[in-house]
Amino acid sequence: MFTLSCKTNKQTSKTEESKSNAKGLPEEAQVNFTFNFIEGCKERMKGNIEIAENRFKECLRIDPTSAAVKYELGNIYRFNGLYDNALKYGKECANDEPKNEWYQLLYIECLHNKRQYLQAAEVYARLVKNYPNRPEFHEGLAAEYMYGGNYEKSYKTYDDLEKKFGQNEAFTLNKVKLLKQLKKNDAVEIELKKLIQLNKTEARYYTYLAEFYQETGQNEKAMDTYKEILKVDPKNPMVHLALADYYKSQNDKENFYKEVKIAFENPDLDIDTKVKILASYYELSDVNETYKQQAFELCEIAIKLHSTSADVHSIYADFLLKDKKTKEAHDEYLKATKIDKNQFSIWSQLMYVESELNDYASLEINSSEAMDLFPNNPIPYFFNGVANIQLKKYEKGIESLEDGIEFVFDNKPLLLEYYSNLGNAYNAIKNYTKSDKAFDDALKVNPDDASVLNNYAYFLSLRKEKLEKAEKFSRRSNELSPNNRSYIDTYGWILFQLGKYSEAETWLSRAAKMGAKNAVLIEHYGDVLYKLDKKEEALTNWKEAKAIGGGSEYLDKKIADKKLND
Repeated sequence: MFTLSCKTNKQTSKTEESKSNAKGLPEEAQVNFTFNFIEGCKERMKGNIEIAENRFKECLRIDPTSAAVKYELGNIYRFNGLYDNALKYGKECANDEPKNEWYQLLYIECLHNKRQYLQAAEVYARLVKNYPNRPEFHEGLAAEYMYGGNYEKSYKTYDDLEKKFGQNEAFTLNKVKLLKQLKKNDAVEIELKKLIQLNKTEARYYTYLAEFYQETGQNEKAMDTYKEILKVDPKNPMVHLALADYYKSQNDKENFYKEVKIAFENPDLDIDTKVKILASYYELSDVNETYKQQAFELCEIAIKLHSTSADVHSIYADFLLKDKKTKEAHDEYLKATKIDKNQFSIWSQLMYVESELNDYASLEINSSEAMDLFPNNPIPYFFNGVANIQLKKYEKGIESLEDGIEFVFDNKPLLLEYYSNLGNAYNAIKNYTKSDKAFDDALKVNPDDASVLNNYAYFLSLRKEKLEKAEKFSRRSNELSPNNRSYIDTYGWILFQLGKYSEAETWLSRAAKMGAKNAVLIEHYGDVLYKLDKKEEALTNWKEAKAIGGGSEYLDKKIADKKLND
C-alpha cells in the first residue's frame, strides 16, 4: 500500500507512522500516483474541488488501498454535503488505520452528519483508549452519547473526565444539563454547590444554583442564595437582574422594578442589555400607565449614563413617538444619527417623523444625507422626492424619485407611492404625458388604490381631458372609500365638467357641507348652482369661499362679474 498526506504539518506528523513504501506498485504507477496526489492537494487548497476530486479518484484507481486518498475524498464529499459518500470513505480509511486519529475523527464527523451518534461514540471510545490523556476525546465521547440520548453514559464520561483531569466549570455545567435530563435534582444541587466551592467569589455560580431552585419551585432556597450573591458581589448588575427575574416569577412587581432600576443605574451594565430590557417594555407600556412611567424612567437613566449611545437615544425616541411626543422623538432620532450615521433604521425613523411633522425643510436636508450614506436604498430618495415636491422644487423632487425607483424591489406599496408622487410632481410642472404615465403605472401596481384613482381623475378633470376615464376612476374611488369628502368633491366636479349639473349638485352639495368649511369645495358648489340658474345662491357661496380664503384664481372675477366665466 502506498500512502501520502497533504494535510498541515501538524496533521502530517500524526500520520508519519502510518506511511508505508510503495511496495507492489511499479515505478511508473508510483510516479503517476504521487503526481496526481500532490496535484489533487494543490487544487483542493485553491478551492478547485471538482478537479481535486478527479485527481484523487485517479489515485484510487492506481492504488485502491490508499487510506490517505480515501481520507481526502471523504473530506471533499463531506464538504460538499454528500454524506453517504463521505461516510463510505471515512469508514474505510478509519478501518484501514485504526490508530490514525485524523482518520478516526473524519469517520466520527461523517457518522455525526448522518446522525449516527452512538456509532460515533464507539469510534471516540477507540480514540480514548488509544489516547487516554487527550481530554478533547473524552469530551467528544460524552457529547456523542448525549446526542444519541444515552444520558447515563454521557454523564459517566464527564464524571470520569473530571476525576482524571480535575474539576472545571464546563465539565460541571455539562453534567448538570445531563442530570436535569435524568431528573436527578438532588445530584444537580450537589454539582452546583461543588462549582461554588471551586470559586466562592464567582457570583455567576451562585446564580446557577438560585435559578435551579427557582426552576424546581424551591423559592426560599432561591432567595437565600440570592442573598449570598449580594454578599459576594453586591454591585454586580447581573445579580440584580437575576433577582428581578426571581421577583417576576413571584409576581412581585414592586421588587421586580426595584431590582431592574438598580441594575440600570449601574454604568457597568452593558448598553445592549439595557436596550433589550427597554425593548421588552415597549409593548408592556401599552398595558397600563405604570409600565409606561417605568419605561420612561429607565430611558432617562440610560440617557444620563450613556449619552453617547445611538441605540439608547433611538429607543427613547421610539417611546416618545409611541406617546405621541413627535417633536421630542424627532430630536432624539436626530441625536442618534449624529452619534452613529450607519444605522439605517434610525435614519428611516427620523425621515418618517419629519414627514409627519411636515418639516419638509429638515426632511430635504436629512434625506439628502441619507441618500449619500445609503445610495442603494430607495427610502431616502423617496423622502427627498416628497420633501422637494412639498417645497415646490418639483424638478429636484422628480430627479430623486426617478433615481430612487430603480432600487425598489419586491415592495409594491413603496413602488405605488413612487409612481403616485411622480404623477403629482409631473402634473405640477404641466408635463401631463409623464404625469398620466406615472398614474397609469401606479394603477398597474394596484388598480384599486383610492387615492391614486381620485388624484388622477381630478387632474384630468381640471384639464377637461379624458373625462369619461376620469368619471370611471372617480366613481371607483368613492366605491372604495364612500365617505371621503375630497373624493366626493372630485366626482361632483367631473360630473360638472361633463355637463351633468343636477347630478353634480348632489355630490358637490354633500362635499361642501361635510366637516369644516373649505373654500375650494364651496366655490365648486357655487359654480354648479350658477349652471342650474341659482345665481344668487351661487354668488353667496363664492363670497363665502372668498371669506374663508384659498379659492381658485378666478374667484374674485366670479364675484365681481356675478357670473361664471367658462
